[in-house]
Amino acid sequence: MVAAIRDPILAVIKPLSALILIAAFAASAAYAQTPAPIGFPTAAPIGFPTAAPTAPPLTAPTVAPTASPVAAGTSEPGVAAPAPKPPSNLVTYTGQLLDYRNNYVYFTTGDAFPAIELPRIVDALTGQPTTIAPRAKMFARVTFDPATKKIIELAITNRRMQTSETLGPATAFVVVGSTPVPAPEIAGQNLTGKQVAVVFEVTVPPTTAFTDTIYISTDSSQWNPTAIRLDRVDAYKYRALRYFASGTKFAYRVTRGSWNSVERGEDNLDAPPHQFFVREVDSLAARVTVYHWSDERGQNIGSGPNSIPTPYNPSPFTNPNNNGLPAYPGAKTFPTPAPGHQ
Repeated sequence: MVAAIRDPILAVIKPLSALILIAAFAASAAYAQTPAPIGFPTAAPIGFPTAAPTAPPLTAPTVAPTASPVAAGTSEPGVAAPAPKPPSNLVTYTGQLLDYRNNYVYFTTGDAFPAIELPRIVDALTGQPTTIAPRAKMFARVTFDPATKKIIELAITNRRMQTSETLGPATAFVVVGSTPVPAPEIAGQNLTGKQVAVVFEVTVPPTTAFTDTIYISTDSSQWNPTAIRLDRVDAYKYRALRYFASGTKFAYRVTRGSWNSVERGEDNLDAPPHQFFVREVDSLAARVTVYHWSDERGQNIGSGPNSIPTPYNPSPFTNPNNNGLPAYPGAKTFPTPAPGHQ
């Protein structure tokens, strides 16, 4: 009887158990696939392997938009202001060179500037040091040090450069006494430096002895009184030929070999030196007329073109044995002044 009751019950329980197991297995699988809430880790059911929990994707924090920066001096947003240039107290000036000597730089504008003992000389195009010496007609950009008021760098080139229109700040460094008058003999002229024949022709006064030698003394020869010797052409003219580069300017005077016998002007006073400029031509003539010599007053007076004539004496010869009577018939006599009368 027990068996009769147990069999129907088992027949009902077994299908129910199978359904319960299937439902439980399905529920476990569904639970394993559902991610656990963040912050509450959940242990997986024992006996049922589950997938490892995955963390939710992280998102970058959202930053509130800000206004774009506005550059100083502009009204457009987003434009960066230019970087400020480093301040510099150096002063520059560009011009055409006339000369560079004795630590002074001269420009064709007539301005002169002092330089330090050994200024830095560079090529104006490359900025690299150069062994080329500055010379006339080159273009140069000089840099001053306001502390010493002298040139510390000299950038030179043979190519034409844009010159400074005005001195500007360089006015404070100009040598006192220089003038703003340009040098017309160099500025604006095409001077190639070719050799030009210069003929010196000197006309001397009649007081010049035939044995005297005539010379030309120039400032370029440190005023050597016998720098250029002239050859006699005739009784009053002397001549010499020399070659000079075009663009050369010099001063000269005529001497007889020393500064004690130098030329004088028509008024018998010391005359200023003659100025001469060598132009861009084939030949030139430098003609001078000497009116007097500086040592004329010290010369012995005697016979000659410049001697003082003897007063006329109608009876130059008398007979000492005839008491003052004429030495020859018809000659006139003049009474001898009485003593005490002149």
